[in-house]
Amino acid sequence: MDQAVSVFWNATRAILNETPVDAALTECPERSGREYETWNVALNGYGGQRLRAFYTVPRHAPPSGRFPAMLAVPGYGGAKEIPYHVVMHGFAVLTLFPWAQGESLAEGDLPAGATKLTHNVTDKDRYYYRAAYMDCVRGVDFLAEREEVDGNRIGMWSRSQGGGFTLATAALDHRLAAAVAEEPFLCNYPVAIDIDTRPYHELRSYVQEHPEQRQIMLETLWYFDTLTLADAITCPILVNIGMADTTCPYETVMPVFDRIKAQKSLLVYPDLTHSPCADFNVHAISWLKRYLGG
Repeated sequence: MDQAVSVFWNATRAILNETPVDAALTECPERSGREYETWNVALNGYGGQRLRAFYTVPRHAPPSGRFPAMLAVPGYGGAKEIPYHVVMHGFAVLTLFPWAQGESLAEGDLPAGATKLTHNVTDKDRYYYRAAYMDCVRGVDFLAEREEVDGNRIGMWSRSQGGGFTLATAALDHRLAAAVAEEPFLCNYPVAIDIDTRPYHELRSYVQEHPEQRQIMLETLWYFDTLTLADAITCPILVNIGMADTTCPYETVMPVFDRIKAQKSLLVYPDLTHSPCADFNVHAISWLKRYLGG
């Protein structure tokens, strides 16, 4: 991460730290089960924007009394199911919805006609993903504050946009002890800006409509590109690529993986499209249990 990018994100993190987490939890019986309990969570994100989440914890504490924990965040569509299969392996899980996504839409949305990829894309200080990345860091803040969570065993696993969030969070918050970035989005914008499949096509369409803004767009996106941030990742990280994935294609993800200096592993699936992968799920659970316990 170059100096200008580092200064930007240090200043951004300082802004986040000015706002307390101020989490409010209420019971959520409809998302609870015999082996786990779930709470609805409301908490402060970047700039004081209120966010929503689900917090799911196994009913039976481990011998140490403190759980390993995992942060999960949504893909670009904004929806995210609670990863109960991770909970059943003994993890406390926060399923967090950054600003203007999923459950957090009830607390506020982008202006009419705006998209996450293009909202203020020529202004790094107001670009959508400045707040969204910090909202993920705020999720780590929440887990680190929980008495039942072992703060040394917090990880993150999500797919697509969530995979991009995982890469960014691992780079910006070294409290993560392990990470899994599944088919990650938000990668290698100099290439992605010309991709015509959804949702990168939003950037391509914006450039076609505003060709004079292409350079300033790339200058803004440089601060948010996981290609820029990847060399700051310090935790063990597992990544996968589907060679038939046209949403998050190889040429966007591979350069990011190459720049990671931390312990890393890559699984490449020749026939995988942009979709969940049962084989990768097995490896992901193994990765989390190896580095976080559970």
